[in-house]
Amino acid sequence: MNTQLHELVLEALAIARKQGLNQKAIATMSNLDEVGLSRLKKADDAMFSTLQELGKVLGKKLIWVDDSNDLPSLVQKGELFDFR
Repeated sequence: MNTQLHELVLEALAIARKQGLNQKAIATMSNLDEVGLSRLKKADDAMFSTLQELGKVLGKKLIWVDDSNDLPSLVQKGELFDFR
């Protein structure tokens, strides 16, 4: 199992729960289905479009940063998000 993917999916589902959404609601609001979401929790890999769609439902975007960056400091500086 891909640990980073697993953590990302679990984090997304935790965010969904905080927003009052279950897997059925996520499926209804997206082009994902409940079975696919369930499989995603155990997946070794996922398509970018699947993760992008999951994020879209939750109001989140995937970002790509240099591995040497200190993410907490980038967040504090406001350098991760485009607020246009």
